[in-house]
Amino acid sequence: MNLNPKKQKTWVYEFLVVLVVLVLVALITKKGLIEWLGVFAVLVTFGHTQIADRLREREAFRYKIDKIVEVECYWKLNWYFYIKETLWFVYFVLLGAYSALAGVFIFLLYPIWRKWWRKKHPLI
Repeated sequence: MNLNPKKQKTWVYEFLVVLVVLVLVALITKKGLIEWLGVFAVLVTFGHTQIADRLREREAFRYKIDKIVEVECYWKLNWYFYIKETLWFVYFVLLGAYSALAGVFIFLLYPIWRKWWRKKHPLI
């Protein structure tokens, strides 16, 4: 891993911010091993989300340029995402799963962040 902050990829910073937030939640709630399991589950899911979002961005870009896509349903990714996060939110509130609840907010804020980032750093 490159330790020069100016040469680091955006996804590394995103991942580190999420890691810090989740660790803080686990330390504050003091719920023990079950909460740390939630931290790692959310962290791995976030990694998956980072990749999925970049793939969605590329498909949208490809469609914008060529009017051709390989994954025709790429636009459904966000639709399913918001429904999924709403259902998880209710479930995690009922369970009192705080790291998982933090994850819901992280995931809901992530598309907003990516949209802003992509506006400042377009693909072309």
